Amino acid sequence: MKSRWITSEFGPRGHYEDRPKKNMVSLQPRLDAIRNHISEQIADLESYGCKTTSFNHKGFNNKESFQLEEYSMFAAIPFQLNCLDQKCNLITGMSKTLLERVSDQLKTVSDLGDIVVILSPAVLILKSIRSSLVQCIPECYQELCYICELIEVVLVDAAQVGGYTINFQTANESALSWMSEVKSKN
Repeated sequence: MKSRWITSEFGPRGHYEDRPKKNMVSLQPRLDAIRNHISEQIADLESYGCKTTSFNHKGFNNKESFQLEEYSMFAAIPFQLNCLDQKCNLITGMSKTLLERVSDQLKTVSDLGDIVVILSPAVLILKSIRSSLVQCIPECYQELCYICELIEVVLVDAAQVGGYTINFQTANESALSWMSEVKSKN
């Protein structure tokens, strides 16, 4: 008989079944799928980090081409774009670091309890990343939604199969701690 860590005892319709059946889904391949999607998202973030625009037009800083007082609205454009790039780079870097940390934590999973402890804060982290990145990289939204849904499904299944209770207060505190740690390093 396979352990509950390898095979879910819930049938395809979500009902508990005494005897495992051939069409039941294992938790380990789903964790591997989550890690693969996170790795793809990290690679996407690395490529977006290289594509940020940085305007350094000489005309905006050169008083000979025009008077800054007359064109004050235009004089501020490069500075604003540069600040936006810095903000996007910061958000992208922090998101990448958090995703790497979630992926590394998933590699250490050895039983159902680990899944609950690791994936509970990961849900909040993914939702926070998604809401931050959508401002800079709207293309990431769909993939982050998909990863978050995968995590939620595996989390609920692991909690039900293992008989664990998900403590969202502890999970939120853990997620906020991870995010504060990453923010302080950047």
